[in-house]
Amino acid sequence: MSLKRVDYVDRVILVELVRNSRTSLRSIASKLNLGISTVYMRVRKLLATGIIEGFTVDLDLGKLGLGAQALIEVKPRPQSLSRVIEDLLKHVEVIDLYEVSGDYPIVAKVVATDDLALARAIERISSHSDIVDIRVRYVFQTRKVRASERLATLIRAIG
Repeated sequence: MSLKRVDYVDRVILVELVRNSRTSLRSIASKLNLGISTVYMRVRKLLATGIIEGFTVDLDLGKLGLGAQALIEVKPRPQSLSRVIEDLLKHVEVIDLYEVSGDYPIVAKVVATDDLALARAIERISSHSDIVDIRVRYVFQTRKVRASERLATLIRAIG
C-alpha cells in the first residue's frame, strides 16, 4: 500500500493516531461513522503494510534528566558507512541517526545526563577505528514544534 493508495478513511485514522497514539478505536470509528471492527481491520492493514511502524510517546528528555544533547556529524572511512552506522546504533546514547548527503554522511543525535556523560559518549563514538572525523553541534535549547499537527496536516493533504 503506497501513500497514494491510502484512502480518505485511512487518512482520517492516521491523522487521529498521529495526534494521539492512544486515541481509542471507538473514538475514531465514531468520527468516521464506521464500526469499531472496520477501524480495527484498517489499523491492522496499516500496520501490516508498514505505514504504521508503531505507537509512541513524546518525551521531554530534559525533565527525564537527559538534558545534555548534541548532534554529531560523522565522516566514516570510505566503504565503511554501513559498519559505522551499525556500530553507532549500538550506543545507548544515540537516539536518532540519519544517513544524509555530503562529506559527513551520518548525523547522530546523542543524549546524556550531563555534559561529562555527553563528552564520554562523544569520545567513545569518535574512537571508532572507521571514523575519520566528527563535528559536534551542542544543543543549547530545543524549540519544540507540534510535529504531530504538521504531519496530520500533510496526511490530510495526500490524495
